[in-house]
Amino acid sequence: MIVRHDIRSILTFLLALLFYTGFAQAQYSLLKDDAYYGIQDEKGAIVIAPLYDQIGWSNGNFEMVGNFVGYFHRGKWGLLNIKTKKISAAIYYKLSVIDGGNILASIKGNLSNQLFYGIIDSKGSIKISCNYFSIESKSQGYVVSTYDYGTIKKGFYDNEFNLILLPRHKEIKVVNEQVVMVQNFLNKWALFRKGGIETPFQDFDRFSVITEGICVEKGGKYGLLDLEGRVALLETEYKQVNGVKEVVSFPLWEARNFDLKPIITVRADSLRFDAGILVAYCNGSEERLINPFSNKIIRSDQKTSFKTKDFVLTYHKSSYTWSVSDIEGKHFILGKDSIHYDAPFFYTFLKGKWEVYNQFGSKVSDKGYQDISDQLFSMIPVKNYEFWGFLDFKGDEIISLKYDSIGAGYHQKIAINYLGKWGVIDLFEHWIVAPMFDELSISSYGIIARDKEITTFLSIEGDAIYQIKGDIFDRGSYLEIRNHSDQRGIISLQGEVLLDPFYDSVGQMGELFWGKDSRGTVLLDEFAEYRVIPEDDISQVLNYCAGLYMIKKDGKYGFINEKGNLRIANRYDSLLCFSDARIGYKLGNKWGFIDVQERLVIQPIYDQVFPYENGVAIVRQKDKYGLIDPSGKRILSLKYVSIDQLCGNYLLKDIKGDIGIANVSGDIMLRTDYENITPIGEDLLVVTQEHKVGLMNYSGYMKLAFKYASIERMHQYLIMRHLPDKQG
Repeated sequence: MIVRHDIRSILTFLLALLFYTGFAQAQYSLLKDDAYYGIQDEKGAIVIAPLYDQIGWSNGNFEMVGNFVGYFHRGKWGLLNIKTKKISAAIYYKLSVIDGGNILASIKGNLSNQLFYGIIDSKGSIKISCNYFSIESKSQGYVVSTYDYGTIKKGFYDNEFNLILLPRHKEIKVVNEQVVMVQNFLNKWALFRKGGIETPFQDFDRFSVITEGICVEKGGKYGLLDLEGRVALLETEYKQVNGVKEVVSFPLWEARNFDLKPIITVRADSLRFDAGILVAYCNGSEERLINPFSNKIIRSDQKTSFKTKDFVLTYHKSSYTWSVSDIEGKHFILGKDSIHYDAPFFYTFLKGKWEVYNQFGSKVSDKGYQDISDQLFSMIPVKNYEFWGFLDFKGDEIISLKYDSIGAGYHQKIAINYLGKWGVIDLFEHWIVAPMFDELSISSYGIIARDKEITTFLSIEGDAIYQIKGDIFDRGSYLEIRNHSDQRGIISLQGEVLLDPFYDSVGQMGELFWGKDSRGTVLLDEFAEYRVIPEDDISQVLNYCAGLYMIKKDGKYGFINEKGNLRIANRYDSLLCFSDARIGYKLGNKWGFIDVQERLVIQPIYDQVFPYENGVAIVRQKDKYGLIDPSGKRILSLKYVSIDQLCGNYLLKDIKGDIGIANVSGDIMLRTDYENITPIGEDLLVVTQEHKVGLMNYSGYMKLAFKYASIERMHQYLIMRHLPDKQG
């Protein structure tokens, strides 16, 4: 009896299975009658009467999702159940089939035309309500988003439609069944495990999935997490990670002070100081900022731009904004697109407008301005509606905003462009120079203004002093005048004509002014008294040194004094300037030295000489260099291929290219055993030997062993890069 019951159950089950299998395998097609659609089976029997505007999905496809298919009626979509013939209300604006055999549905918002999306499963059940701005189907679930005051925020549902992550995030990337990576609005990534479980793995700048795990990067340094997000296989400290055993490390750096006390050790591509802070760079990023006085590591997403004893101006890379904080780190200006400090004010830029704050973080003016510039006479130049004016220290518009542009200011006078022409006003907005010039520049001694072809030099009070049909150029200690024939002259800063514009070139040397043309050279003082005239046949004034002027006359060189009298006869083929009461001279192809009385000190026996310094001169003979004292005695023999002055000593290079050091007495301090020697102050030398770098003093004592790739002085610190581990 039990057996017969089991057989009946089995037969009933098989018949039911056969029925449902036959139903599932049935083929359906669209049936059209006039403008309406229905569904027929493979034998042509009508399953759904042709009553609908369209059957299928919004994209025009016709396919079954379980027992369901979409229908379009009176501008909206609904669902038909072919098996039960039940019809859901046509309330959707779009229906489409997505991965996993589910249906993406959308409705319109109550107060807008914005579509909101949800998901219906193959049984017709609503699994995700139509509340989302978008839904993306992923292999492991669904990324949903909301639109909140212009910001898209993303969340995540798994394949069972469990809400794993609320829509609060900037970006979501599904890695695998176990791991989801989530980016916040500071552009930092965090790892979440299955079920939305938060992990310690946070604040990554980027990530990528490789064969052995998840490669993560933070501050320019790379590490590796396992694919389940449980453990860190490699800490974030490498320059490059391609696998657990395929890594590239950063070079090792040290920072020390000049007593060689270590300050900090760090791995990075390079180190440098920025605004008093030691910055370590890793893969192009500022991995960390280190204060060498406290060894304090500051947030890596901040860059100190400007610092005083009272405040710090900081750029935040993650939010692309600027802030100002006090020395204790408390912000009193925050979240600006740009900040400029012009003591005692901060000019802040946000959403296209400039505002003015004082040093306490309070707004000086309630208005925002189109543009702003540095203060002139404690007034702030501002621009609105394309016109410029000035604010006082209270933020009041003390000079009206009606000018085209603002130039420089001196002696309480300001260059102003008004209605397309330049003039000068005082601080009470009175015109000192009427706006009638095409170009105008103002300086401490006066005003240069140009109108068409005429250029005028005016006093700071606006009185015309000199005028020329041509140009006037400010040369600092004098004004060069130039007519339309390109002939040149000189006027003083007081407007007195020193040289009329008759010369090919003009200038100043020492205390005297010179002019040169085809007739020769003239030399005169500030009172326009000539010291050299063309009849003196001086072709060129070459240099000024020790109160004398080097001249060229009749193709030979000599010296004259400030009165134009010859002091060193023009009989030499070349001369050097005075130094240590000696003058290098050239006769024929050889050099020697004379004294200031033109007495012979050293015969012309050298191929090249250099001026004396501290009683020592470098000389060359037959491509070999040596040192001589003031009497001409050789204190270092002629056997080096080069000698260079070096902080009171001399850097020597021998024929093998090796480097050594001699002092001013010619004594060898370091033999030529080194590939390079660089002085860095504090009696210390960076020396290179066999491509390794160390530190020595001038006495030859080793201060740091040859274990570095480089040693460099930065500010008051020594920055040292270690050799790679296999060399160090």
